[in-house]
Order: sequence, then structure tokens, then C-alpha cells
Amino acid sequence: MAPIAVGATLPDGTLSYFDAEDNLQQATVHSLAAGKKVILFGVPGAFTPTC
Repeated sequence: MAPIAVGATLPDGTLSYFDAEDNLQQATVHSLAAGKKVILFGVPGAFTPTC
């Protein structure tokens, strides 16, 4: 996957999360970011070689 540049469109994908009632929900990246400026960051997994 190519790096994401400032001003680029994020690739779409499906994210899963638990809502306030602990129900599993899904949303797409595009639906969450529509019409917004987004800062994307990542953290390597704990106890992995990258960490």
C-alpha cells in the first residue's frame, strides 16, 4: 500500500467498534470521514518486533 499524502483520499474499509450499550457496530472509513478533515495515526502492536 502506498503512503497516504496530505490531501489524499483515504482508502475505504470497514471498522468495527462497540457502542455505548456494548453492541458491536460497523462503519466505513468514508462514512466516518465524509466532509471532515482527518488525522490518521497508528501504533504498532505491543510485544511485536516493531515495538
